[in-house]
Amino acid sequence: MPPYLSSKNILSPSYSIPGQLGARDVTSVSELKTQWSNPSDILSLLLLLGPDVIQRALAQLVGRRVAPVAFSFGWAAYSVSALFSAMGDQRLMPSADFRAIVVGAKSGHVRNNKSWVVGRLLRDYEQQAYPHTTDKTSKDWESLRVAVYKIVPGSKAGRPVHDWVWYSGFVVVLIQLSIAIVPLHLYGEWVTMLITVCGTILAFSHGTLPQWEKEKWECPRNGGGTVTITQGNGSRHAMVILGSQDAPDLEILAYCDGNTVCSMSTRIGSSIQTVLWLALIITVAGLKQGAWYLLAIGTIGMLQNIFVAGRARRPQAFGIHMELVNTTSDNKVSKVLAKLEEQYPLVGTSLLPVFYPAGFRAPDHEKRFWKQANQRRHTVMKDIDADSVDGAGILSDTHNQVLEPIESVEHATSKIRVENQPPGPPYHADVYLRVLDELTNGSFNASHDERS
Repeated sequence: MPPYLSSKNILSPSYSIPGQLGARDVTSVSELKTQWSNPSDILSLLLLLGPDVIQRALAQLVGRRVAPVAFSFGWAAYSVSALFSAMGDQRLMPSADFRAIVVGAKSGHVRNNKSWVVGRLLRDYEQQAYPHTTDKTSKDWESLRVAVYKIVPGSKAGRPVHDWVWYSGFVVVLIQLSIAIVPLHLYGEWVTMLITVCGTILAFSHGTLPQWEKEKWECPRNGGGTVTITQGNGSRHAMVILGSQDAPDLEILAYCDGNTVCSMSTRIGSSIQTVLWLALIITVAGLKQGAWYLLAIGTIGMLQNIFVAGRARRPQAFGIHMELVNTTSDNKVSKVLAKLEEQYPLVGTSLLPVFYPAGFRAPDHEKRFWKQANQRRHTVMKDIDADSVDGAGILSDTHNQVLEPIESVEHATSKIRVENQPPGPPYHADVYLRVLDELTNGSFNASHDERS
């Protein structure tokens, strides 16, 4: 007798005739069919994914009354993360996700950037400035390209303009609501529409917190000086933003020292939002029908979030209203800096320690030019000392020693006193003096790479 016809197997509840599904198999198939027909439990888990994308999308769009970041997966997890940040480090804005330094033209100080806005300004500019050749033998080779911008007169910093990235949120919301109408029309199932509407309202409410605007433009919004934004030595791109009465103080914005703490209203609002998102998760977990519609709604919203978080935008969309004046480029870095210094005094000399951290070897025919530029900076620095610079600058009694012989540099730089200077590249203070001394006295004993 075949084993499968034994009395033990025949009497088993899971026994089935070969070629047919048994009770256990039928149950498994039924469970799979149920899961794929209405994956509501998976939806509740998906709402916990991707909080970092949500935060970056909000950082891109906040600044006006509404930040149209669509309802999607990840909002529930983000609400918990935002509540933790509001209670802990008291910041909602993410840190800069693109390396940059900010160099003050007048002071020559170098700041490592921490601001999301400043980092995205440089990142988006570099994306638009490409492509240019990587072949150093080509006549189109550029060692450095510097774009010079000026602030639009009468503009207000911190007032972003609406672009198509901003409007994309409303378009996606309309698509999501159109999908949510389908189960309501076909089956009378209204829970999907309820979840979509509530999720959209909650998502939009996060961008209305006034804390976002305070952190995004944490600086004086007028009277800013001329600055250069770049990645530093080795980079082939830089932005110069000319100072004016309408210019924001980007040197202060770059530091973002966290003086703007979360208000009590922000903490209470974040707490309420977190509770409501948890309630929405519970509602989604109990959804009996229309899960596939909700899955489609969340997927579309997630794609919009990813698009907004990474999309390059114009400076006006970040609340910095500026227009291009000119672009300077050359196959030698020193030539670009010389052109900048000639057109915009102090800009070129402020970048010498950045692009020549080990010193600068000037050609003979440029020595006179750089000596005059050095003397001009020396005069300005003496005026700064006379005006008693605040904590944003170096308070030193040794600027009158800049023009001394090269032998006295070590002695002079040992007296430099730095107050409230944020962390920055280690080459700033001592090399700054050494480079200017070398330019003046002709002791060009340090070299730079061949690209300069």
